[in-house]
Amino acid sequence: MAHAGHDDVGFQRTAEAIIKSLAEQNRPGEARYLREALESSNGATSKAVSTHTLVSLTKQSQGLVTFISEPRSPELFFKLETKAALDRICVEYRAAAHLREHGLRPKARFLFWGPPGCGKTAGAASLASNLNLPLGIVRLGALITSFVGETGSNLQKVLRMGDEIAMVLLIDEADAIAKARDDANDVGELRRVVNALLQGLDYFAPKRSLIILASNHSHLFDPAIWRRFDDVIPFPLPSQRERLAQLKQLTSGLHVNGSLDVTARQLNSVSFAEIERAVNEVVKTQILLREKVIHAKAIVIEAQQWRAKREAALGVRRRR
Repeated sequence: MAHAGHDDVGFQRTAEAIIKSLAEQNRPGEARYLREALESSNGATSKAVSTHTLVSLTKQSQGLVTFISEPRSPELFFKLETKAALDRICVEYRAAAHLREHGLRPKARFLFWGPPGCGKTAGAASLASNLNLPLGIVRLGALITSFVGETGSNLQKVLRMGDEIAMVLLIDEADAIAKARDDANDVGELRRVVNALLQGLDYFAPKRSLIILASNHSHLFDPAIWRRFDDVIPFPLPSQRERLAQLKQLTSGLHVNGSLDVTARQLNSVSFAEIERAVNEVVKTQILLREKVIHAKAIVIEAQQWRAKREAALGVRRRR
């Protein structure tokens, strides 16, 4: 109750009493585990990483990594299975010392895969926030160069930094540096880059960092990359039930004209991000027009129009 009521002092006292009771009952393992969890919890409630620290880290990375402050948005939506996998990462991270006592280590190398807009970057940001770690996003534009060998060298610098400094390190669009090495058009540089990535992941044994490769096209990955991951976490499109839950949360406190259940059914194959965007656009229109209600049907229309614009733009790009 103390924790639920944000009574940190009361919560601390209660937890300490439980730990003492476990120790007196000759249950040292449980007492130690709770002590480690409590210490991790206290650390997680400390101040977020300072802007000064983030600027310093960005400079230290020589522009190869951008560090993000306050990486977690107020509302995050994931599939239940995905949320459970993210929670498990946090549990293992906080119990790292306990796992090492048994000759085990927490998972640290991950692949996040799935279609755009389903939470891969948000998942990395959520982990960084929950574990009170800086979120570093690798800048592929700076990482990948036209000079022979330099891309692999840059990649090694990034991984070495992640090995030395506690962070959540995200390599988005990772298929750009992890493609299968049997590409007939490759002149050798791709092989060098993939080899550098494989070696870097092999020797990436961080004590406090997590590394995440994210991709919409994991089928393009070199076969050798898969055994380097401690876990592969899918970020699929939301089900109808999950779309409805998101719609209800996004429109909470608003007057909605129409059925959100029908809206959820009509938004089939729409991502979490697309739903959030559509609702935000409809709400902004309501505010600008000074209307008192939003129309559920307008959310569907907005999502459909956005998808049509995107498909038209992709069609132009394909024709080129």
